[in-house]
Amino acid sequence: MWPTRSIRAIFSAVTERAVFRALVFLAVTFTFCCPAFAQDTIWTNKPVRVDPSQQDFQRLPNLVLGLEGGESISFPTRIDMRDSARFAAAGVEYALAGLKGIAPGRLCTSETGARWPCGTQASVFVSNLFRGRTLVCKVERSVTLVMLSGCRTTQMRIPFEIVAQGFAFPAGGDGDLEAAVSRAKAQRAGVWKDAVCAGAAHSC
Repeated sequence: MWPTRSIRAIFSAVTERAVFRALVFLAVTFTFCCPAFAQDTIWTNKPVRVDPSQQDFQRLPNLVLGLEGGESISFPTRIDMRDSARFAAAGVEYALAGLKGIAPGRLCTSETGARWPCGTQASVFVSNLFRGRTLVCKVERSVTLVMLSGCRTTQMRIPFEIVAQGFAFPAGGDGDLEAAVSRAKAQRAGVWKDAVCAGAAHSC
């Protein structure tokens, strides 16, 4: 007669094999008999191609940033500034709507006679806001130019920041940019330290 322990071990092994075979049988049966349901499952055992045209979900960046009609744009690390409101990147010409740019070669002079390359400062500042970053902007495309408006990140409204730092001027008609230029003038930020800007209203 076999020992009781050996009988238990044999019974346990047989039971485990039976359970395993039953699970395999159920999995195979489910896959082949219910393909429609299997395609809708969350987890798959092979890559599944997603067709973006069939996705009608609200894109998170636009929803979070509150820019209706905006789209995400990724900019390369190299940007060539035309002025502080226009630049070229990857062969595409961009312009910032609502801004009047500062020429990159402009020199500013303080009331004490000190001079500095304020145009270069403006171009570098704006370049750093775009290069290598992904922003959400409203976009208008033409044959020769891509017009960007309302560009922003979760922490910053780009046009407002540029004007508030004194590195561009509002072209007019935007209340937020008017508030930004008022702040820049009060703080004498950027080109507003230039002596020729004393008493200027919106640009100099």
